[in-house]
Amino acid sequence: MYPAFNINNSSSHHPLQTIPSPLRGTMIDEKDFVSFVSIKEGLDDNSVDNCRKTIRLINLWFGEKKLTKENVEVYFGYLKNEKKLKPNTLNAYLFVFRHLVAYCNDRGLPYDFLQGFKAFKKTKSDIIVLTINEIEAILETKIEYGKFYGKDCSFLDFRDKTLISFLAFTGCRFSEARDLKIKHLDLSAGRAILVDTKTNENRSVFFAEDLANNLRELVGERNSEDLVFINSLGKRVYESDFAFQLKKRAIQAGITKRVYPHLFRHSFATQLLMSGVDVAVVSKILGHKDVRTTVDNYLHLADTTLKEATFMHPLIRKNVDPSLIFRMVRNAYESFHFETDKRFKHKIAQDEKSFKFELKLA
Repeated sequence: MYPAFNINNSSSHHPLQTIPSPLRGTMIDEKDFVSFVSIKEGLDDNSVDNCRKTIRLINLWFGEKKLTKENVEVYFGYLKNEKKLKPNTLNAYLFVFRHLVAYCNDRGLPYDFLQGFKAFKKTKSDIIVLTINEIEAILETKIEYGKFYGKDCSFLDFRDKTLISFLAFTGCRFSEARDLKIKHLDLSAGRAILVDTKTNENRSVFFAEDLANNLRELVGERNSEDLVFINSLGKRVYESDFAFQLKKRAIQAGITKRVYPHLFRHSFATQLLMSGVDVAVVSKILGHKDVRTTVDNYLHLADTTLKEATFMHPLIRKNVDPSLIFRMVRNAYESFHFETDKRFKHKIAQDEKSFKFELKLA
């Protein structure tokens, strides 16, 4: 017998309390399922939260229907054809169903309801990365925070700017910055050790003196076990709250692109590749287990870099138009933007056939 798809949460404050009793059976318990994916499956907090939210949506549709292959197929047809969900979102639902299979197997319930289902073909959405000027414009924008339960929250503007800088200058994931503890900062060396990573492997990220000074001011004399980035209640920052304020900041800065926390990682990776950093090095900095992930995700955003890298091959370079090599060298120098860096003095003289520069420390 297949179980009726009834998910129960024992909390008296749970919104499913308002749903008719057939939906609140005890065959499959929401709280138990969430505990299973968190403890036995070892999912991270974001994935657990996704399971919790998705299982409720699944429950609302199934009602008293049995959890069978036929009904699951009908459900995905509903998501795809009526809700018009994209393949990537459908795969997010499939992710939860697969953990539900493991849950039912573990709890002695029928678990063959997903047999024969395959992942939906992924689609790559166009990523419009931020330019250096746009990132700087966001950082220069000030957001006024009022009071929260009578507490002054004006420090949140500085916290947000420091967090944005950390994301933009290290390329780390939001979750990695969110869970960073003060004890894992080495500000004198401009280094942070990320321990709660997607790959479960520690890695270091590095940053310059300006960000180190801001981090030093942000953490102050707080306990080394504290999180670096905290909200007004001293707890960890919620991504949804940060994303909401980030969107406001971007709009205020006059940026029309869709700006979200992970976009800083996309922009960081793309800018490194377009600056000529080897893809294997970029992969290591980003914390990808496989360099193919970096190639798949970012190299299509840097076609010019790929072309120029190909032309650097010694067998090819001698047959390339010399004016192209000339422009590549000039562009490489210009990419450092010495004219805006007060630490250097530089002179440059160039025309279509010559390029001379002098560079000194200020």
